Amino acid sequence: MNLEEKLKQLKKAAAKGVRDAELERQLDYLRRLEQSPRKLPAQRAPKGIEEYVEGRSEDNSWGKFFLARQALPFGRPYGKLRIGDLAGADLSPLRLVFGNADLPDPAKLVYLDTETTGLAGGTGTCAFLIGIGALEGSQFVVRQFFLRDYPEEKAALVALTEALEDYEGVVTFNGKTFDIPLLETRYSLARLKSPFERLAHFDVLHPSRRLWKLRLVSCELTNLEKHVLGIAREGDVAGSDIPQIYFDYLRTGNAQALQAVFYHNALDIVTLAALTAELGRALSDESALGPSSLDLFSLSRILDRARVTDRSSAACRQALDLGLPETVEAQALWQLAIQHKRRREHDRAVELWSQLARREEPVALKALEELAIYYEHRRRDATTALVFTTAALDRLREDSAALSLRKRFAWRRERLEKKARRLGTSTLL
Repeated sequence: MNLEEKLKQLKKAAAKGVRDAELERQLDYLRRLEQSPRKLPAQRAPKGIEEYVEGRSEDNSWGKFFLARQALPFGRPYGKLRIGDLAGADLSPLRLVFGNADLPDPAKLVYLDTETTGLAGGTGTCAFLIGIGALEGSQFVVRQFFLRDYPEEKAALVALTEALEDYEGVVTFNGKTFDIPLLETRYSLARLKSPFERLAHFDVLHPSRRLWKLRLVSCELTNLEKHVLGIAREGDVAGSDIPQIYFDYLRTGNAQALQAVFYHNALDIVTLAALTAELGRALSDESALGPSSLDLFSLSRILDRARVTDRSSAACRQALDLGLPETVEAQALWQLAIQHKRRREHDRAVELWSQLARREEPVALKALEELAIYYEHRRRDATTALVFTTAALDRLREDSAALSLRKRFAWRRERLEKKARRLGTSTLL
């Protein structure tokens, strides 16, 4: 395929909006590369990447690319952990958040993060820096595949495939939404087979949110790094600035600003590995969460969803004992009540629903409905069930947005009144 055909293919495949702008930038670069008899600034590279990042030029049958490598010894501290903790981490508890899928042995896992020409994804976005990290012997080794120019992409992708051959699983942070689909698109455009088809993929973004979002609100990787791992970055670059840094490099050939981009990418990879180990530890041992009642309640919800009910109930009660904000406390009481209901411990569930019925909506309405159901169907007490149903309707009387809910309670009241009359105990309330 010649250059013009490649340009047509890229144009045809490109999406609209932001993706178009990213694609046009690359197309303009390729046109100038074809038409100019002289090398572009990025190819002249007066101060190339070798000046600022430790690494070397690599080549294979598809061309050249730049490869950086750094190794972190097991004894090196990394926040609350040591690098060696990654090798001994028990990742089996992560089955709780990955649908009972077993993670490979830590030595068979690779951690991946990319730096790209934009955040929109699609065919117009290129991953100019692909970083991977893995355990090797007594070290954690980070490798970074860098495109000094767009034409080096195919060689870098082939090299990445070779580097992934020994691994069984890949761990990312938001990789299911961004990194892996992007790389698979780049492999497709390069007419290469993606290595990710055979690798089990574990994206730790959503499990991290489920465990820590109540306390931290923002679950960006750097925020988790700071508040979960105890690491405060210095000398880092904002992720939103990275695409422009690369475009400036392509325009001028000066790679000095890219030094911070490599540093940012390497830290993301090591943090990703450390966060995965810490997530496994927190899911296996409540004490790893420290005194945070919000984290304990989040853990109880994860355990409840995985039907590990005894641990879930214990963590939930511990969170309540430590104290929770009022709205979160109501959620915790509701969860305990439903667990008692599943275990047929109805008296304990009723006790909690009675507490919740005195709270604010919507939890009060849910509790009143459960109480009405309990007294109607389990106690065969239509009169008491009618009391709770009417109490719910009184709360709903001025809520115009809850029409369907009001209809449901009205239908229940009508049915209960008929039952009460048949039993000779009707009391119009």
